[in-house]
Amino acid sequence: MTDEMDRLIRADMSGDAARLADFEDAVWARIGERRERVRVGQVRVAAVALALAIGVTNGGLMLLGPQPEPSEMRIFTVSAGLSPLASLDVRG
Repeated sequence: MTDEMDRLIRADMSGDAARLADFEDAVWARIGERRERVRVGQVRVAAVALALAIGVTNGGLMLLGPQPEPSEMRIFTVSAGLSPLASLDVRG
């Protein structure tokens, strides 16, 4: 559309006045589209910032919460060190 606008600007004003009639409307339409894209971009940035703030807050609160007591079933966990490979320092 930029090429078309440049061509319309260079056109002879006396004979091509009818072609320039919609020129201003086209310019304002493009300005409106750009403003809308900027607004959508700002909404996206705000949504990401809000999600980040909620995630950091939730993670911080989880760290402050009470830790569960170790259960008797912990001997079956991977971190119990009872694997035959534990003595070989092999991590899986």
